[in-house]
This record gives sequence, structure tokens and C-alpha cells, in this order.
Amino acid sequence: MTDQIEQAQSEMNEINRPTFQVEVDDNRIAVVNILSPENDANWLPENCVEELRNVIGKAIYQQVRGILFISARPKNFIQGFKLSVLQGKTEAQLKQFSQEMQLVMRELNVLKVPVVAAIDGNCFSAGLELALACDYRIASDEVYTQFAMPQIRSGILPFAGGTQRLPRLIGLNQAVDMLSSGKKVDVEHALKLGLIDMTVPANRLFQVAYQLLLENQIAKADYKKPKNLLHKWRKKLEGTPSLRNKLLDRLENHLWQKTFGNYPAVIELIELLKEPHFKQGLTFEQDALVKLLNTETAKVLVNLKKTERAMKDKYAIRGNVRDVLQVSILGSGYMGAGIAYLTANNARIPVRIKDIHPSEIQKALRTCYDLMRQAVQKKQLREGEMIQRMNLITGGERLVAAKSTDFIIEAVYEDLKLKQRMLQESENYYDEHAIFATNTSTFSIKEIASVAKRPENVIGFHYFSPVIKQQLVEIIPHEGTCEHTIATAIHFAIQQGKVPLLVSDTQGYFINRLLTPLLLEAMQCVIDGEAIEFIDRSLQEFGFKIGPLAMIDEIGLDVLNKATPALVNAYGERFEMPAKTELLIRNERKGCKNKRGFYMYDKHGTRLQEDKSIYHVMETITQNDLEAEEIARRCILRMINEAAWCLHEKVIQSPEEGNVASVLGTGFPQFRGGIYAYMEKVGAKEIVNQLKAYQKIYGDRFAPCPWLLDCIDSSEIKA
Repeated sequence: MTDQIEQAQSEMNEINRPTFQVEVDDNRIAVVNILSPENDANWLPENCVEELRNVIGKAIYQQVRGILFISARPKNFIQGFKLSVLQGKTEAQLKQFSQEMQLVMRELNVLKVPVVAAIDGNCFSAGLELALACDYRIASDEVYTQFAMPQIRSGILPFAGGTQRLPRLIGLNQAVDMLSSGKKVDVEHALKLGLIDMTVPANRLFQVAYQLLLENQIAKADYKKPKNLLHKWRKKLEGTPSLRNKLLDRLENHLWQKTFGNYPAVIELIELLKEPHFKQGLTFEQDALVKLLNTETAKVLVNLKKTERAMKDKYAIRGNVRDVLQVSILGSGYMGAGIAYLTANNARIPVRIKDIHPSEIQKALRTCYDLMRQAVQKKQLREGEMIQRMNLITGGERLVAAKSTDFIIEAVYEDLKLKQRMLQESENYYDEHAIFATNTSTFSIKEIASVAKRPENVIGFHYFSPVIKQQLVEIIPHEGTCEHTIATAIHFAIQQGKVPLLVSDTQGYFINRLLTPLLLEAMQCVIDGEAIEFIDRSLQEFGFKIGPLAMIDEIGLDVLNKATPALVNAYGERFEMPAKTELLIRNERKGCKNKRGFYMYDKHGTRLQEDKSIYHVMETITQNDLEAEEIARRCILRMINEAAWCLHEKVIQSPEEGNVASVLGTGFPQFRGGIYAYMEKVGAKEIVNQLKAYQKIYGDRFAPCPWLLDCIDSSEIKA
């Protein structure tokens, strides 16, 4: 009983232990170890202001010579705050929270002794704001050490002084890029930007940082005095109101071309930065947090992120899950090579590519090597790590590693008999517990598994091209797939760095069913006399990063044409290709792959402008009768209606997952919260009225799904 009490007390003490633990040594150096008791990522607690003030108070009381912040967890400095810390607060509480964070950073900044941040691993959000408040930043030179201000992805901006300190340190141009994109910056680039002052190997990080303080080699930073001539010139330029506004106007125009004003935080960022004075800028920063956190955009972005994390956690509650130890890939095309790369590079699992053509295997291995080499050039991998991971990839004409292989991925071309033969050969050769995952977008998994001796081990694994960039993978069990297979497949997808979407075994699954009507309607708009670039621009203004016709060029019109007959057979005429597209097929308009599509391309494959000769090929005259909003509405309605059919037929498990999938898999605008969130906002009644109006004009492809009609009766769409 006593042992239990002591254990309970120990656990309670661990929970109550502060994240910032300060020790002052005999040299009067205050070492602050950052160690969150609740998580490995060093998420900051809500009371971090109080904890930091205790650190500052102890340092002042003991008259320290310097302060050193360093994480006690390898590969993580500080991740930032979880949004739950901010949610539920009143406007007054939010403003006060931001003000207190700014004040404690200021208190740290004006200490009379030098303050050093020794950074190893992720330094994000409020973690980077803390580092910016220090006098000196030294980082490990490891590829995993990265810096970012990702608050924009949650619809807000930094609120602890980051919008003011970052531009003053690295310049407005670079700061706006980091703040508006939320992108990660590697350690080498951070050094070039001036974001950090020095890099050392991780195993020497503490020693070097400590020695710098001990030997008085770090002076207090004087932010009023430029470091060099470049900084002096930049300060003068950015401190002149007219020149500053001119620069920000240029940056605003650039951002507008990318976002079309759809992200309030981006607009607010530019307005905030127009204020050149530090103190006033801090006040604007507080106001921005209050203004942005409760916007609809911030709410939907947060919900998307929560659902994405939940999708990755699925495997933990689905039966007996084990790590995949050896993978075999059947097929050495670009898809097979990409899957092999992900398996070796992300999951760090040995993988063998099998193909009957040795030359194709060599090509796949070369593709993997080129991808690894690119990762080295981007400073994502070290040379030694690249060699280690390339050594995980082998290839040959025969099936090998019968005892150790526990996951087989079929990536041959779309031929049912061929896929079934691959399955049978695998079952005859590999262990009875090995899972067979088929990468198909056309055939039902049940049909492929119909020839299996162990159908419980068969599952669909639908990757999207390009496989190394697309985050989503559809996982498709058939009615006979066992729970262990499903759980392991989800777990393996996560090992590869993918977001898994569990979908039912129906034709087209989820993503292709959503995307295809959008693409078909865009082509019909061209046939009806609308200009190619205007159509794409209309959908970009709605929020898509690229327009549907540019998407078709990337996918390949020939690929789309080959996939639609199966969809027509399953769901009817709403999936029929517009008649005149046959003219494009005969004209070899395959898009990017042969540089002949809706657009013209240079020799490197870069998209230029629309190819006006296509109107002649399609025997159509551009009339431009429709407004941009009308074109967008017409295309999006087709997409919305199909999303309703997918819920009606229980293709996906929930609208929340459908929201995430629509953003990651189809490019549906993130700021709209995903397709079902958008449907909920518009309302079933309005959607049905619009569909019926278009049905009268354009035909039954706009006929409303019964699920939408049911939603009118229940007066709601649940997203």
C-alpha cells in the first residue's frame, strides 16, 4: 500500500513538474532545461508566463552571468502552444494572454546578461518566438532541426512578439514568406537568413553554448544598432514609411495571386506589418489574435487538423497491430518506385521491387536514388543517411525473402487478370500471414480477392500521383478483410508518412468520385464556349490552388478517359465524358506527359499559357457568356452532389474525415473547411434549389442526390 502511495505521489510530482527547470551552477550560469511532463514535443503549458518569470526572477536573484535555454528532449526544442490553450477564452482574456507573453519575452530580452537559445530539433511557433527574444541562437546542424511560424495554418498569427522580432532580424521580405506560408526552414537556410547565429553538431550543442557564455563571448544584442552594412541599409529602407508600404504592397499583390484574399490571417499580417514602430506593432499583434481566433476560417482549419490527427490514431484501437518488417513491391513503374522510396526513406523498412523486366527495375532504383539525392540537396538527408536508406531498397525478377516479407504491395498496370495472378503467386510463395495490398483505382477489392486462398489478408491501398507528394492514401477493405489486416495497413500507411482514409469497396472509392465530376464539368464549360484560363481562374478564386483543366493536364486526359467507363457503368450518365473530348483524345492531348494539353508547356514541363489551338480541335468558339462565380458554382455543385452520394452510400465513415480527404486528395479549399463543412454552410435547401435549376438547363447530371433531399426534411446537414 505504501509503495502504491509513493508511486502515485511520484506520478503527481512528475505531472506538476514545471516545463522550464532552471539550475544555477558554480560559474553562475543559469541552465534552463525545457522538458514538458506531458508530451515529447515540448508543447508549452498555459502557465508558461509564470514559469518563465520564475526563471528570470531566479536569474536576477542569484546574479547570473548568463542564461542558457536547452531542451532536455532530443530532436525537439519547443513545438509551441496547443490551440486548446487559446480556445474558450474571452476576447479580454485572449488579449491579456498575448500581452503577458509579449511582456515576459520583453523581460527576457532586456535582461542585463546574455541569453542563449541552444536549439536541437523542432523550433516552432512560440518556441521560435522565445528564441527570437534571446540574444544569441545556436542550433544543431542536424537535418531534423527546423524552424517555423506555422500559426497561419490555424488561421492566426504569432502573438508573443514574433510578427515584430522576425522581420527586424531577417528582413520583411523573408519574414513575410515565413509568416504567410508557415513553411519549415532547415538549419542551413536559417543560418543564411540570419535567423540563427551558429551551428554545431548535436553532441556538442550544450558544450559550445555553455563555453560561449562562460568565456563572455556573447554580448547583449543591440537591436537599435545594425550588425553590418546590409542590416543598416535594410533597416533604413524598411523604416521609411513610403518605402516600407511600397514593399508590403508588392508582397501583398504576390500573396493575393496565391490566396485571392481567402485567408483573413494573411490580409491581417500585411496590415499589421505596415506599422513600423515596435510597441504599436505589439498592440496590433494582440488585436490580431482576438480578431482572428474566432473567425470561421480559424475554426475550420483547427477542426481539419484535429480530424487529421484522429485519422492517424485509428490503428491504435483496431485490434492487434504490429510494425511491418519487410515489404515487397510488385511492379517497377513510377508508382512502384515512389512507394519503395517512401517505404525506405520514411518508414525505414527494407523493400524489394519485383519485375520481370530487369531494365525497368534499374529504372526504378535510379528513380529512388534520384529522389534520395534530391533530399540530400535540400538538406533533408545527410549523405550517410542516404546510403543507409538506399541499401534498404533492392530489386530483382524473382520473389524472395519468403519468411521475412509481411507486406506485399501490387503496383502493376490496371488489368484485373494480371492483379489476380500477382495475388495468387504471392500467396503460393509468401508466409500465410503476409498482407497483400493492391494499388488499384478501377477494380473492386472483392473482385481481386475472389481468387485468394486467404482473402482475409487482402486489402486495397490506393495511392495518388505523385505518390511522394500526395499526403492521402485510401485504404479499402472488402467484406472479408480481417481487422488485423485493416489495422496493420493503417499503421503501415502512417509509417510511410501518409494520412489514411478508410473507404468502402465501391467503384471510384471516394477521391476519384469527388474529383471526376469537377473535371468533367470544367471540360463541358470549354465546350460551351468558356475560355480555358478563365475557367481555371474561376476555380482558383473559389480557393483551389490549381484549376481543373490544369489538373487534367497533370493527370492525363487519356488516364481520365480510361477510368470513366467503369464509373459510368456503376453510377450512370453523370460520369460520362463530354462527347467532344474524343476529338482531344484523337489529337493526342495527354497533357504534361507529352506537353500537349489544355495548356502549352516548355521543354522542362513548366505550364505556360492556354493552347488556343484546342478550341479549333474541339470545334468550339469562345464566347465567355458566364461570370466567374457561375462557372465555379456549376463545377462545385457537381462535386457537392457526388459528395452527398458518397455519404448516402456510406463510402466514407464520417463527414469530418471526408472534409480532410477532400482537402488533401482533391485540393478543395482548406479555408472552407472541406467539402461537407462547405455544404453545411450553404445549406441543403439552397444546394438542392441550385441543382434543380441547373438540371433544367444542363440535364440530369445535376439531379439532386436523395441524401440532400432527406437533409431538407431534417433541416440540417451534419458536417
